Formats: sequence, C-alpha cells, structure tokens
Amino acid sequence: MLITIIILSIVAVAALVLYIKGVVTLRKRTAQWETTTSNLHSDIETLKERLNAAEKRSETAATELETFKRNSIAKEQESVRLKSSLENQRVRGVEVLQGLMGLQNAMFTDPGHIKALFSDFFLLYKPFDAVGGDFYKLIVSGDHILVACGNCGISGAAGLVKGLQNVAMLEDIANRSGIAGMQAGEVLDALRSRYARMAERDGGRHDVDEDVPVNFTVCIVNQKERTLSYAGAYGSLCLVRKSYPGTNRREVDVHEFRGDRMNFAVSFGRRKNYTTENIVLEKDDKIYLKTDGYVNQRGGASNARYGDQYLRQLLMKHASEPMLEQKKVFEQEFENWRGSNRGNDILVIGLALKVAGK
Repeated sequence: MLITIIILSIVAVAALVLYIKGVVTLRKRTAQWETTTSNLHSDIETLKERLNAAEKRSETAATELETFKRNSIAKEQESVRLKSSLENQRVRGVEVLQGLMGLQNAMFTDPGHIKALFSDFFLLYKPFDAVGGDFYKLIVSGDHILVACGNCGISGAAGLVKGLQNVAMLEDIANRSGIAGMQAGEVLDALRSRYARMAERDGGRHDVDEDVPVNFTVCIVNQKERTLSYAGAYGSLCLVRKSYPGTNRREVDVHEFRGDRMNFAVSFGRRKNYTTENIVLEKDDKIYLKTDGYVNQRGGASNARYGDQYLRQLLMKHASEPMLEQKKVFEQEFENWRGSNRGNDILVIGLALKVAGK
C-alpha cells in the first residue's frame, strides 16, 4: 500500500512538473506571439506610412510631369517663334548686306573699267567680313586718271559706310575742282578741309578711329604725258621699274614713296600742306597702292607684322609676272603668313601703266 502511495505521489509530482513546464512554455510562446503581433502591427503602420508617402510622391511626380509637359510645349512654341524671328532677322540681314554690297559695287570702280584704262592690273580686295573699311576709287578726266585708296580703321558695315563717305567726298572734289589741274597733295588738302569743317560743326571734337581715314593714298596719272603725281597721308606708293630697260631681263627696282606721316585728324590745327611727289614715268612702269592691312597682318613663326620689307621683296621677285599671277601670289602669301590669326581687311592695287617708250 505504501509503495502504491509513493508511486502515485511520484507520478503526481511528475505530472505537476510537466504542467508547470507547459504553462511556462505557453506563457513564453504567448509573449512571443504578442511581440510578433505588435511588430507586425508596427510594420503594417510603417508600410501604410510608406504607401501614403509613395502616393504623395506619385501625385507630386504626376503634377511635376504635367508642369514639365506644359513647359516643354511652351518652350517648343517659344523655340519656333525665336527660330522664325532669327530667320526673319537673317533674311533682313542678308538683304541689308546685299544692299550694302550693291552700293559698294556702285561706288567703287568696276574692275572692267580699270582693265580698260591700263595695260594690266590686279585688284586684291579682301575684307575680313563680307564688307569692310578699305575703299578705292578711280576717276577719269580727259588724259588724267585719279587713283585713290584708303582705310577707315573699322571693319564691317560701319567701315563700309565710312569708306563710301570718303569716295563720295573724293568724287565731289574731283567734280568741283577738276583733277586735270590738281596735284595729288591738293586732293588730300581738300579732303582734310572737309573733315576739318565737319569737326568744327561737331564742336571741334573728332575721333580719328571712327571719323577720318587711318591712311589715304592718291595718285594722278597722265599716261599720255608720262607723269604721275603722288601724295599720301600715312599711305605709300611702290613704283616698280625695270633695272635694265630695253632688254628682256626680268630684274626690277622697287621705289617706295611713303608720303607724309600726317593723319587728317591730327593735322587739323597745323594745316601743313601735304607733299606732292611728281614722277616721270618710263615704259613698263608699274605702280602698287595698298592700305595698311596687308603689311600690318600678324603671323609667321613669331606672330610678327608682315612689314614693308617683305612686301618689297615679294614685288622684286614677282613684279615681272602677269598681274593675275601676282594677285594669286599676294593672296597666297597673305594666307600663309596669317595662319590661324584673325585676318585684316586688305586692299592691294597693282597697275601696269600704258606708257610708250622714248
């Protein structure tokens, strides 16, 4: 009986231990489930917040996309408008440029007319832009031919307008005074007087860079009488003459006349007359007039000015060739020297005179 009681007690104790363990395990699992449930609720809330934020971002993105579309359409319309405006401006610019070039062709002497006046010639007129501030003019009166060229110191359309102004004044002086009775220096004096009067009307103020030519060269040629009258305001003349006249030898001498170092503007006050050089011409003489753009062009290995010395050497080497070939040489030499530098406006005129032998 006692043994039975002991066995039953042991079983009861074991059952109680198992029950207690079960209860403890159940409580732990309950606590874990509650924690998991709480975490799950928290995750769900976080997910909801993220979904709400994503919806807001989506709405914002949709609004921004719509705004971007509207702006894109507006910009495209503006681009079309600007393109149309630019095209209209381009067309107007081309029309204005064509008008200026037409006016330039009308005011400057036609190359065909020059060809009729001389045995041979070349005209190298090469503005950096479509038009420029270099100008030239030939005026004929009887046996006298006035040849003039100059540089206004400004490029582009503004330079062309100034150049045309100088050509118009030159023509007016020739028509009023007649070139047959004038010396080259007197032509420059008359031009300077015109500028001086303009300066007086403007209160005595004159800007040399904008209003008066930087250099000006005038020649009056009488091929029948074998004479040439020359004057320059910072403008030079090269006379090329055979070293051995009457022979087939090609050697030439280059005589350079440099004129007065006296610009129109800086000489208003002193009024010293321009110097005239009177030259007796010989058979096969050639003359070359230029503005300063060619010799002032920077380039070469040391980015230096081309200079008058190189120009004289170029003339001595090629002056015996036909004028058209000389033009090609001058142009190629200029481009080779210039390299990648910005080009100056250039003007070089070569004239083979019609002078009979003695």
